[in-house]
Amino acid sequence: MISYNVFLKRDRLPAAEDWARMIRDAGFDVQMSTGFEPHSHSGYVPCPDERRGFEYYVESFDAPTLEIGATGAQAIGERDTVASLRFTGRAADRATAVAAAATLAATTDGVLFDTESGHFIAADQALAWGRNERYQPAAIQRRRSARRKARLTPPVILRLLIILFLVIAIYWLRR
Repeated sequence: MISYNVFLKRDRLPAAEDWARMIRDAGFDVQMSTGFEPHSHSGYVPCPDERRGFEYYVESFDAPTLEIGATGAQAIGERDTVASLRFTGRAADRATAVAAAATLAATTDGVLFDTESGHFIAADQALAWGRNERYQPAAIQRRRSARRKARLTPPVILRLLIILFLVIAIYWLRR
């Protein structure tokens, strides 16, 4: 599941009607449902019907996670709430989540975190990001490689020497 997280001050979170209007005013062709309460809703938000939409969750934010890292924490600053917009990856769902996340960040002075790219996007760049225009990330979270770098530590060197000895011994015995 793909998600966009918008970090913001809770008191700046708009009502659903205002958010839907801001999406249209920003030029996105998305009709977001207004039948939910953004301050407390958890679950699916249809746009405009059950075939297109995203999951929306809002919760308090107090400490950065490992995924956010130090650079992300700096970009987020004093924002105390995170609104998560999640979707399965279908193009229609992506378009609605992008429009909603970009306008939410832009109108609340929020910081948008695109989990796919690892980019933290400031409010003034959010609409450019949403329109797939050039934007400048406020910070970039570099993902750590799943593989550890090989290090020649004494135990590794010892194992390699044992393997080399065994290979030589097998070769010598087969002669």
